[in-house]
Amino acid sequence: MQKESKQTAIVVGHTHWDREWRYPIYKNRSLLLEFMDWLLEILETDEGYAGFLLDGQTVCLQDYLEIRPENRGRIEAQVKAGRLWIGPWYTLPDLFPVSGECLLRSLLKGIRYADEFGGYNPIAYHTFGWGQTAQFPQIYESLGIKYAVAAKKVSEERAPHCEFLWTAPDGSTVLASRLGHFGRQNGYFYLHFPVRLNNQYDDNVYAWKWGETGLAYHRADADQARTDYFRIDHEQGYFKENVKAAAQRTWDNMDKTMAQDWRLLMCGCDFSTPNPHLPRMVRDCNEAHPDIEFRMGSLEEYFKGLEERIDRSKVPVVDGELRDGEPCGASANALATRIHIKQLNKKAENVMIRRTEPLAACLFMNGHSYPEKFLEKGWEYLLKAHAHDSINGVTQDKTVEDNIYRLNQALEIGETIYDDTVAALIKRLDLSEFGEKDQLLLIHNPQPRPVREVIRLAVDTPQEENVWAIGAEEADGTPLEVQMISRDEHKQPVHDIEARPWPFLVDRHEVYLDSGNIPAGGYKVVRVVHEKTFWREEEWWPAMRKSKGGLIGTGTHILENENLKVEVNPDGTFDLTDKSNERSITGMHAFEDEGDTGDYWAYYPPCQNQAISSRGFESRIWMEDNGPLSGTICIEKIMRIPSRAEYGKINIQGYGKRSEDLVDMKIVSKLSLTKGARQLRIKTKVENKAKDHRLRVMIPSDIKADFSDAAGHFTVDRRHMVHEVDQAGKHYPEMALRPQGVFCSVSDDQSGLSIVNNCLTEFQLLDDERRTIALTLFRAVRNRICTESRVSAEFPDQLGSQILQTLEFEYSICPHKGSWIEGKAYPEADRLNARPAVMQISRNAAGDLPHSVSLYEIDNDSIILSTFKKAEDEEAIILRIFNPTATSQSTNIRLGFPVKQATMTNLNEVDLATLPVENNQLSVTLEKGKIVTIMLK
Repeated sequence: MQKESKQTAIVVGHTHWDREWRYPIYKNRSLLLEFMDWLLEILETDEGYAGFLLDGQTVCLQDYLEIRPENRGRIEAQVKAGRLWIGPWYTLPDLFPVSGECLLRSLLKGIRYADEFGGYNPIAYHTFGWGQTAQFPQIYESLGIKYAVAAKKVSEERAPHCEFLWTAPDGSTVLASRLGHFGRQNGYFYLHFPVRLNNQYDDNVYAWKWGETGLAYHRADADQARTDYFRIDHEQGYFKENVKAAAQRTWDNMDKTMAQDWRLLMCGCDFSTPNPHLPRMVRDCNEAHPDIEFRMGSLEEYFKGLEERIDRSKVPVVDGELRDGEPCGASANALATRIHIKQLNKKAENVMIRRTEPLAACLFMNGHSYPEKFLEKGWEYLLKAHAHDSINGVTQDKTVEDNIYRLNQALEIGETIYDDTVAALIKRLDLSEFGEKDQLLLIHNPQPRPVREVIRLAVDTPQEENVWAIGAEEADGTPLEVQMISRDEHKQPVHDIEARPWPFLVDRHEVYLDSGNIPAGGYKVVRVVHEKTFWREEEWWPAMRKSKGGLIGTGTHILENENLKVEVNPDGTFDLTDKSNERSITGMHAFEDEGDTGDYWAYYPPCQNQAISSRGFESRIWMEDNGPLSGTICIEKIMRIPSRAEYGKINIQGYGKRSEDLVDMKIVSKLSLTKGARQLRIKTKVENKAKDHRLRVMIPSDIKADFSDAAGHFTVDRRHMVHEVDQAGKHYPEMALRPQGVFCSVSDDQSGLSIVNNCLTEFQLLDDERRTIALTLFRAVRNRICTESRVSAEFPDQLGSQILQTLEFEYSICPHKGSWIEGKAYPEADRLNARPAVMQISRNAAGDLPHSVSLYEIDNDSIILSTFKKAEDEEAIILRIFNPTATSQSTNIRLGFPVKQATMTNLNEVDLATLPVENNQLSVTLEKGKIVTIMLK
């Protein structure tokens, strides 16, 4: 360890630049242009200005150069000179609403984009977002990043010093700093405010004085009156007399550092300027404090000096995610605001990552071109939607509309590429064994394991064939079971690039199909069978349906298959029996509605709250469809709930009461059970007409466990139902609201209950007698943006945050033995998130690919597929898997295409070691918590 004779303060000039937040994208873009023009001028004209940290992202450069393309060379010059530090992120994503794979793609894109300018900042600067994921140390270490600034959000109880060794589930470690009070703004609030503004930020005297503070304007039009005032001149003040005290206070801000003679002062804030006076302030600090050397520098310089001064063996170790309370600091509940954004994002992610990229990658390995540029466009839309304020919708309504547009573009691009890829596959199929006029079904299974599924689909038969009922069979003639739902007549256009659309007159048969076994990561073709024809002109006494019995539904309130039994109760709840261990759970699936007088970031119940249960309202129950393959029971509830919250003239969070005015909230849940399924699928539709409330669905587990498990980023996060109990035995109840990915679960040594989803983000394991899992469906809140701690941007006429619309949710309840591992929670979640897709196709006899094949298979369900895509920089394929369990796991990976070489790479896709491949198969062992990336050539 080294100790200099003089104490040193590394002063880093920086900004935090939200791509959009308080203002929509192009208002922010205008501010960005002013900021970047000014920054470049300062860096080019002031040699004493050592450098500037452009947040942790690179998308702001892309946004700037879209308007100022002529300045690209100026930016490159400053990056290469080591005076402008950019990246490693592309955007600054919020973590918990998006998948781990998307976080990694943002890093890969950010690193490559920064390299175009001369290189990226090799420090994991992640002071944005609300919490830090447990696997970040492994991700950063694999990318060659050794240090992290992680101010949000680790408590002083876990990290008593500023510095800590942050450790991932696999044991990977980075040296991290939580900085001091005010985090990334410690130098800005303590030094900048007194010296430049003659003000103490935290003394509560910071306020605008008309005619004294500066030149400002405000739109006075009636429809613009709620917009902010804007100052349009630059601050000219400089109060040298405040330097000594301000510099000392700033230095003391990091008094809990383990390197007392080496401290980091971050001089920047949200949307802050480059501050051309910063070199002068540094000089004046040195003059006022000759015992401390203040100098402008970089995060890299700071961590290098820190490493030289500390003994790592004495640095506290912090394991796992950084998401400590209190709730406002961790912003625990932004997950459930504007839930429709998160739902659309999950849909786009699933199409892009779980379906489109894997099929395109498999065709690429079979000699087909890869739609690289098209996919890049889709990913750009998707990643830009993940900026932390954008994905959470803690913004004005216009910004939400912009973000929904991006997600819809990503979704459309993903679906379009998938269609094109399927078309390319069909052209390669050899279907000569089928009849020329056969109607065929191509079933694609993107899951890395063979599956058998009951699929709902629509099959068209030509009207001239007068088909009344259809069946299906495997290519070898083995019958597949079909359950009829409906039959209708349609005229369908057939697009032809060399003609006008052809009219195709069809009978459309909507059916359930027992798919039989679908190969892992592959596809198969089945034949549609015409079971019965009819006389189209006949209006009376058509052919009646026949049945073998064995229906899933009994009466109007019971569903039962080989594994589960569901009995619906008069109050709209149901009892669920798991036949594998004869365990029954009663009274499941009640709804609970509470008031919410909080803000975008944190849930606050009003002082005079009303928690209203759906059990108190009448139920309408009916069987919607029923047969040997699938049965569906519908439950309708109309809850009478308060129409809004009443605040009076006080805007304090938590103040107020629920109104006496009531509105109807209609909830319809459809419970579906299919043949052989181990999960009860539920689709819930909510017609929300009320404001200022939170709706949750209550699912008791009857499992005496104190911990829950939830899918996270490349891991499963285990959390206690009560978060951070202090010495007085108190805790923050809202911190027990937990993020979840595709499932949450509770278990003991004997039994478990997992809830899988494709559209939810938040849950809570309640500390009640039944250990109820409460799934948050949505929070409806005011449009109130935290501009500064004492003033808000208020938009009462913008009601998008109240979600006055119809919302739909899909999730499944999976009772099982043992933990989420024994219950195969990830494979069950795949049934919702990577479900098989079906295409009706005609016969192609000129291809070279078989009618059924497995393209990739992972034979261990505890090893999870993260991505299967083309490599970033090479003509190769990337297969990324991870082991979320606490034990070592081995797997065989079988590939359905020729592989000449396989190499283990880091997450940046740099080769580490060669893997043996034999007969297109390789064996891999993953230690606990490990993420493994394999390149296939």
